[in-house]
Amino acid sequence: MKNFNIQFLLLIFFSICLAQAQENNIKALTGAIIYDGNGNRISNGTIIIKNKRIMAVGDENIKIPENARQLDVSGKYIMPGMVDAHVHFFQTGFFDSRPDAADLRDSIPLESVVDYQRSNPDRYYPAYLGSGVTAVYDVGDYLWTLNLQKNNDQRPDAPHVATAGPLITPAPKELISIFEVEDDHTFVHLDSEETGREAVRENSAAGTTGIKVWGFRPNDPEFVKNIEAVADEIEKQDNKMIAHATSLEEAKMALELGAELLVHSVENTLVDDEFLQLLKKNNAFYNPTMIVSRGYYNTYKALLGEGFDIDDPKNLLDPKTKSMMQNASKFKKYRDSSSLARLEAGLPGMDERMSQTSEIIKANLKKVYDSGARIVVGTDAGNPGTLHGISYIKELEAMQDAGIPARDLIVMATRNGARAMERLDDFGSLEEGKFANLIIMDNDPAEDISNLRSLEKVILKGEFYGE
Repeated sequence: MKNFNIQFLLLIFFSICLAQAQENNIKALTGAIIYDGNGNRISNGTIIIKNKRIMAVGDENIKIPENARQLDVSGKYIMPGMVDAHVHFFQTGFFDSRPDAADLRDSIPLESVVDYQRSNPDRYYPAYLGSGVTAVYDVGDYLWTLNLQKNNDQRPDAPHVATAGPLITPAPKELISIFEVEDDHTFVHLDSEETGREAVRENSAAGTTGIKVWGFRPNDPEFVKNIEAVADEIEKQDNKMIAHATSLEEAKMALELGAELLVHSVENTLVDDEFLQLLKKNNAFYNPTMIVSRGYYNTYKALLGEGFDIDDPKNLLDPKTKSMMQNASKFKKYRDSSSLARLEAGLPGMDERMSQTSEIIKANLKKVYDSGARIVVGTDAGNPGTLHGISYIKELEAMQDAGIPARDLIVMATRNGARAMERLDDFGSLEEGKFANLIIMDNDPAEDISNLRSLEKVILKGEFYGE
């Protein structure tokens, strides 16, 4: 009985100590210029953090709790952690995960690639967090990515994740079947109304945040019938449509079907008033995804032996990806001479086409911006040449080059991204009760978005990341 009493008293003691530690885990950051993610700028700002959450945000008049640890960040700039609203965790940044673009399966079996990706998604986390990205939206993938959606909120070293699961597509079976691995798939061939409905039901029941449709065929009556069934089922399941549509006709069709997120630019022609009105009617998000095509081009050149320039001054990239990109030409030997010759001959034309579409993409982004429609920032990371995490600031710089003011880019990269993920109640802006996800910079990101490169500290879920 005596031992029991001692153990009971010790339990009470440790419980009290834990409660006091939690009560005392309060930080007050003072003196910085704050961009709150809602478009507001606070001079000489104060942010109070308790445990994982924001306790208060305001100017120097906010009362700081007596037991708070005060951190003077005068001269610095603070904004919310950013959101990459378009990533794919099954993709590595090289062709080993995209055999449809360059088939390396003889040297690197896709089964081993997918298995490694499933087991090691955390290898990308330092690159995201170190770049100031504290949440990501995987908008098309194998269902194993749902584990990240369920678990990452509890991890102090991981970004928040939302995922849309397998993509529904009219693409030929022979094209998408190469992605089937161990009875798992990342594409569903839309060959009937019931196939589409069942895919929506399965994804929704699994807990996906969105249903991705990869490609639209407005002039195909059979496809139109099938995709209308998909759209109807998405509404019944209270989910949302995410659309990969790169022509104006396809994008209009997606919006007419109720799409709420377009994850690529319209790149074949300038958008018109009808498109802009549909965007606003749906309250949909437009994700321009500006740099991904050039990433493919640069990786093809690397495969041919011209090298790949990795923009990673903070050395955030994981060693496996870095080695793959730096040694891309070693895989040249696994390609037959005729395919290599065709690739080399086709690169100048690819370069010319990308230069043309790049101007259309920039002009369309500016038209969408001027219309007042909602825009998010997403990289399509994982595709060849668009490397996880470190590609994000390049995407923002491309958007700024299209004429988007840096201060508005901050909102697109934070609040809008969180809203697209359906997580605005939890993060995306610096407000009381939300996760304390924020980044601290030496230079003003609202003056030039490239100043994000001066990022000095990241606070993730209330704690300084990496310390």
